[in-house]
Amino acid sequence: MPKIFKKNKFALLSANILIIALWVTLSTLVINVFQNDDSSFYIYKIASLIKFLPPLWVTWFLWIKRGGLKR
Repeated sequence: MPKIFKKNKFALLSANILIIALWVTLSTLVINVFQNDDSSFYIYKIASLIKFLPPLWVTWFLWIKRGGLKR
């Protein structure tokens, strides 16, 4: 992890928010391109998981596993 994130919690928080915003925007764009109106119900649920699970994982990794607040 870059040194700036170890010393500056605001930079880590900003990077986390930016990564989440980019991921949700790009995944929504890609999902809307490949999804049609008569898709099954489970396709919508899988699309939601693809959209929101990676940002939750990134947040968990940056703040909990790497010890973001206690470094």
